[in-house]
Amino acid sequence: MSEQYKKQEQVMGEGASDEEIVSFLIGHINEPCEVDVGDKTHNIRDFYIREAERLLDGSNEKRLIDPEQIERLKKKIQEYKQT
Repeated sequence: MSEQYKKQEQVMGEGASDEEIVSFLIGHINEPCEVDVGDKTHNIRDFYIREAERLLDGSNEKRLIDPEQIERLKKKIQEYKQT
C-alpha cells in the first residue's frame, strides 16, 4: 500500500473533521496525480470529484455536516465542472 493511499485512508477514516476531509479533497482536486499514457496525460481529478460528491450526498451515512465546509467543497466542484 502506497504512503499516499495510507494518508488518504487516515484522513478519510473515522475521526477526521469535515475541515480536514475537505482540505484533503480540495488539494487533490486542484493537483491530482497524473500519468502519461502514450502521448496523452491523464489525471484522477474526476475520482476525487466523485468522492467529494459522495460526501455531499445527504443520504450517505458518511457525509459532511459542517455547512461552511460543505459550501467550500461545492464551490470547488463547480469550479472544475465548468471547465
